[in-house]
Amino acid sequence: MSEDTVDYQPRCKNLYCKSMLVYGESFESDPEYQAGSSEFWCLCTSRGQGPDNDEVSLPRCSDPERGCYRGF
Repeated sequence: MSEDTVDYQPRCKNLYCKSMLVYGESFESDPEYQAGSSEFWCLCTSRGQGPDNDEVSLPRCSDPERGCYRGF
């Protein structure tokens, strides 16, 4: 029996989008995510901007050099 595995990409634990809530770690397989219609938000601010007032996105919130980054 083979299991589908998801490559782990480090990201901030406060980064969320609807696809993550529905699909969990397989969120990239969500058609809405693939179509680019998923909006990310920060759990600390509940907005599309992090505590540092910078944009919230998968690439930006995967950078451990970002001051508000908290490893997942």
